[in-house]
Amino acid sequence: MKSGLKARFHDIDEMAGFGAELVELHLTDADVDLPYEGGPHDVELAVHCPEYWHGELVDPASLNAGRRALAADVVNRSLDKARLMAPLFRDAEGARPLVVLHPGGMSLEPVTQTRPLLDALLDCLSRIDADGVELLLENMPPFPWYYGGQWHSNIFCDPREIDGFLARWAAEGAAAEGGGMCLDLSHAKLWCNHAGTDLDEFIRILLPRVRHLHVADATGVDGEGVQIDEGEIDFARTLAHFGGVGLASVPEVWYGHVNDCEGFRIALARLARYWPS
Repeated sequence: MKSGLKARFHDIDEMAGFGAELVELHLTDADVDLPYEGGPHDVELAVHCPEYWHGELVDPASLNAGRRALAADVVNRSLDKARLMAPLFRDAEGARPLVVLHPGGMSLEPVTQTRPLLDALLDCLSRIDADGVELLLENMPPFPWYYGGQWHSNIFCDPREIDGFLARWAAEGAAAEGGGMCLDLSHAKLWCNHAGTDLDEFIRILLPRVRHLHVADATGVDGEGVQIDEGEIDFARTLAHFGGVGLASVPEVWYGHVNDCEGFRIALARLARYWPS
């Protein structure tokens, strides 16, 4: 398994110097339009699309056509940025750079009818040109935090729903070259705790579709981003599912970058004990 690290434009050189094989650049709305003047970098590239656009949540599954159009525009501009940056990073045998997207569908009050949201998401994805990149949808926690408050994720929590949607995307959204996902283990564990289901089964259902891995521990139903081995995930058991898969795993522990990236250093050292060969 490859090791990866989250980065911003201003600290990518520092993150690349940790010996990681991949950096995942988490874009802000400002980054999308700023020229990137760094590089070259001897690491592979992944990009995370912005979650906010000038104060508004990016929601590809919105039932509002205008908000879906905005989301499609933000994602297309993010993909343009990834394509422009890709030549400055290591080319892993011609692999396309990975781009991670949150699927949206969040609300302050829970929604029981999710099919309209999934239809809206597919409509948004049909407007996205993913030529030259690999666009991945990320599974979400049941109770995410936005604007400092707790919301509900109405889609992309249940593994069977995710698997069904990804199959549909692959079949109906050929132009987007869809069908793959970024698996966030902390989000998955929170959903399993909420739904009373098993993390091993969650992974088994989705493993054939996983192309990228976000890794942090978790507690309860809303304690995400916990340091490795300080929550409820059995990492020896959980990461054993990924032996021979060839993924990059990116730690997403809260405040991992502070104190000279102390949290990321601890996470990488602890994960190294569990990474399957």
